[in-house]
Amino acid sequence: MSQASELYKEAFASFTRGENETAIDQFLKAVEVEPGFALAFQGLAEVYSRSDRLDEAIDAIQKAIEAEPGESLYYTSLSRFLQRQGRIPEAEAAAARAAQLQAR
Repeated sequence: MSQASELYKEAFASFTRGENETAIDQFLKAVEVEPGFALAFQGLAEVYSRSDRLDEAIDAIQKAIEAEPGESLYYTSLSRFLQRQGRIPEAEAAAARAAQLQAR
C-alpha cells in the first residue's frame, strides 16, 4: 500500500473517532504525498464540513473534482456544501452535474 493510502486510512480512522483536527492533518499529508489523490480531498472536505468550515470544504472538494472530474460523488458533496451556505443555484447546478455523471 502506498504512503498516501496509509495516511488516508489513518485519517479516515481519526475522522470516524471524531478526531477532526488529527484527521485534517493526516488528509493534508496524504494529498501532499500524492497531490492528485481525489478521495483524500473528499475526506478532507467532509471533515471540514463537519467542523463547520464550509469554505475550506468547498475548496477541498473542488480539488477532488479537478483530480477526478468524472466522479459524481464529488459533485454531490459540492452541492451539499453549497446548500448549507445558501448558494442554492450553484448547489442545484452541482447536483445536476452529479445526476448527469450517474446517468452515464
